[in-house]
Amino acid sequence: MDLQSFVRDVPRQKFQQIFQKGVKVIYEDALARLSSNTQLLDALLSLDSVPDELTLSFLDSLSTAPSEPEPAPRDALSFRVVKHYADWAPVTPKSFLQLFSSRYRELSRILYRKPQLKSTVSISQLSRVKGREDLSIIGLVREISELNDGRRILVVEDLSGSTKVILPASLPGKEDVVLDEVIGVTGQAGRGIFFANQLIFPDIAPVEWPRAPRPKALFISDIHVGSKKYLEDTWEKFVSWLNEHREVKYLFIAGDLVDGVGMYQGQANSLEIDTFEGQIEALARYLKQTRHDLRIISISGNHDPNRDSEPQPTFPEEILKPLRHVKNLEVYSNPSWLEIEGLTFLLYHGTSFDGLIDAVGSIRARGYHEPHLAQMQLLKKRHLSPIFGRNKLFPDSQDFMVIDRVPHVFHTGHVHKVDVSTYKGVRLVSSGTFQDVTDFQEKLGHEPSPGKFVLMDLSDGSSSVLDFSKVR
Repeated sequence: MDLQSFVRDVPRQKFQQIFQKGVKVIYEDALARLSSNTQLLDALLSLDSVPDELTLSFLDSLSTAPSEPEPAPRDALSFRVVKHYADWAPVTPKSFLQLFSSRYRELSRILYRKPQLKSTVSISQLSRVKGREDLSIIGLVREISELNDGRRILVVEDLSGSTKVILPASLPGKEDVVLDEVIGVTGQAGRGIFFANQLIFPDIAPVEWPRAPRPKALFISDIHVGSKKYLEDTWEKFVSWLNEHREVKYLFIAGDLVDGVGMYQGQANSLEIDTFEGQIEALARYLKQTRHDLRIISISGNHDPNRDSEPQPTFPEEILKPLRHVKNLEVYSNPSWLEIEGLTFLLYHGTSFDGLIDAVGSIRARGYHEPHLAQMQLLKKRHLSPIFGRNKLFPDSQDFMVIDRVPHVFHTGHVHKVDVSTYKGVRLVSSGTFQDVTDFQEKLGHEPSPGKFVLMDLSDGSSSVLDFSKVR
């Protein structure tokens, strides 16, 4: 077959793609094979790199190469999307009111079921109370101030009004209260003030792990492709290990797949790849190195090409295009709730950790070193980003960040610190990073965990930390 016949028989777009890959010479017998075998042509186009000269022997090596097994169908793996953010209402002047009204309704419904709050009244009714009767109120924290003697004064509001609440210096949980969360308080009413004797957070009920034969899962995050500090050698060790251990059926990625562009002043100086498009294309090449029967489940993070307010939908379609070629990859919203093999997984990148760790006195000194402390706080508050303002929230009519479904596994990233713990039966997983320690992290005294990730046996929830930073 000659080149003219090949061009006539093969779709023009595919013909152009072959030469765009750097092919300069195609031998006649190779032309005939490509023209008669469209699957072979597609296999050639799917390669990341091809030789300058296409020979029949090279094409034969493609057709005889062992093929990877196709990803198992969703039904076979018992997969269900429980809660995924894909639709939102237009922003109006009422949007913020609707957001906080939704938050109050959802969390107060949870609090009303607490036995300590059986005597709850609306805040507007407090002025009618006579004597020193023990009462309860449920409200959203609007203001917090500190007194010199260690007490805290809250301004708490519900849909009927607001009141000041005095928290004694010795009150358990006093240091954990943050702005904009919904809490329950028991105590006694005075004139225009409420004297607290107990704080009740929405909190989760204990979770039981349904034991059953299941495969293993690996939890990673913060790949940061495009950064000069991206640890490519660590990625290679990781992929080599992962492709050998076929008992691992799931790979969860908690965001920050790429380093991003314009994330902070002077970032351009720390980038190896200085465009989003280039970073995503490189990411796709790295993810393609994993075996095809592995199921990769990812969300985005604050460095990824997405809107910077949470909840974040999945990537825009133009960004996703290179990732569509990674057949075993699925990208969901940040956050997402997924049910896999009878277990519920909550994936959240963790951007709210920065404001939370700074605001909660009981974890301020240790939160970046032990991120499970921040995860526990979010589960207690039943909200993934309670403090409005420090972490940008999109003003939806419904507050998607409320933890209305309690997971078996809560997976986060963002702080680049590996950590594993359990809270009331929920497995808390914070994964390390593929980015070396940055100057900014050193300045703040953070101690990231490059190359350290969490392997979990989904049969019983037991976990171990794998360290791919070590020479193997």
